[in-house]
Amino acid sequence: EVPEELVLEEDEIEFVDQSVDAETAIEIPVNVEVAVAAPPPPPPPPPPIEENMKEIFVVVEEMPRFPGCEDEPDKVTKKACADKALMQYLADNVRYPINAIENGIQGSVIAQFVVETDGRITDINIIRDIGGGCGDEARRLIDSMNKGHKWHPGKQRGKPVRVMFTLPVRFKLQYN
Repeated sequence: EVPEELVLEEDEIEFVDQSVDAETAIEIPVNVEVAVAAPPPPPPPPPPIEENMKEIFVVVEEMPRFPGCEDEPDKVTKKACADKALMQYLADNVRYPINAIENGIQGSVIAQFVVETDGRITDINIIRDIGGGCGDEARRLIDSMNKGHKWHPGKQRGKPVRVMFTLPVRFKLQYN
């Protein structure tokens, strides 16, 4: 079955000559409105930087220090006193892992952590572990500093900033 097709007769088709040469006059309409695209809107401002998204410094003008020694007269003696207080804290609070004692494991565990702008310690990471549970003990020991007095934060241009701090925790067996 063949469908009926619409056949156009030649009378219905009209040919218009649209060729243009150098002498052809072109008429331009007077009131032509040209749609100009508006410039794109500016990009939205960046989202505010949250506390935990701020840059972490490695070296700053004033490095963070362990609490205590505020009565010292200058920065150099405060730092020396704070370093001594930190070592004393580590010595007083370390619990040598039984597994490390039984296997005679000793050496230094290297830990890194971030001292926040409010003095809290976050992002504790063990860089080098000597085994026997010493790395876990160093992590516990550093985390326990959050329960006492907060650290004095590092400062850059007079403002507190987040600072990466590297701390070796030494495990040494002493035989009597």
